[in-house]
Amino acid sequence: MEMAILDHKNNWVAAYASVIGNGHVAAGLPCQDSCVHQIINPTWGVAVVADGAGSAAHSDIGSDFVARNAAHCLQEVVNRRKWATKEQLPEQNDWRSEALKVTQIVRQRLETFVQSKAYKSNDLACTLLFALYSPFGILYAHIGDGRAAFSTAEGHWDALIAPFRGDEANETVFITSNIWTEAGVDMYIKTGRVVADIRAFALLSDGCEKGSFEVNVWDEENQKYHDPNRPYIKFFEPNIQGMQQLAKEQKTQEQINEIWAGFLRSGSAQFKQETDDKTMIFVYNLTF
Repeated sequence: MEMAILDHKNNWVAAYASVIGNGHVAAGLPCQDSCVHQIINPTWGVAVVADGAGSAAHSDIGSDFVARNAAHCLQEVVNRRKWATKEQLPEQNDWRSEALKVTQIVRQRLETFVQSKAYKSNDLACTLLFALYSPFGILYAHIGDGRAAFSTAEGHWDALIAPFRGDEANETVFITSNIWTEAGVDMYIKTGRVVADIRAFALLSDGCEKGSFEVNVWDEENQKYHDPNRPYIKFFEPNIQGMQQLAKEQKTQEQINEIWAGFLRSGSAQFKQETDDKTMIFVYNLTF
């Protein structure tokens, strides 16, 4: 965790944590989620969430490796392309090209790591969700499920991504899945950008989605449940107020993350009873 006192020349305040779910506690398993948040400069930052596959023997190791390496690669992209010196986002084609390079490099590094430790690739399976952010927009990419939300200057909250869902219940794809063909990359690695004044955003693993998104709503007309992928405003807005207060109190990043981890463990009835691991990175723009 970052230890330094928050620099209020920085435009952002962030809270981030991964906490173990009740199901993993009961089964004696480790937390299989990982997250990384890093400030690049006063206006740009990077956020990464990786959710280890429950069926993978060492997915806790895989998610940690993937999250850390993705964050490192994304910082290198921003510095190499000098994006942090500009007042606009790169075009979508430019961003997708760089995002695909990042995912491919991380995948290659993971395979090298797997071979050095005598693991099997699928033992380290995890999803990947990441964002580069600035006051004037967000660049994002993901492999697999998870959720992401953002709020603009107008105060609306919208979904940033649509999680991948397979034909079977709880089926998704992972960075270790057999997706590394031209057709597979086009289908399973999603990228995009939002060009807007960013007030706040959040990246989360699916263990947090029931407590922060509308994901299972009855459709009376079609007589079935559907997933509107809609952020709960009543979840996100109070947390903005909390972030403002934490910044006002000049909490260290370690203190903020400890408070946030406690909130993810038991800050709501849904979080308290959740069986899956829970990860959320919540970032607020202090200029609002």
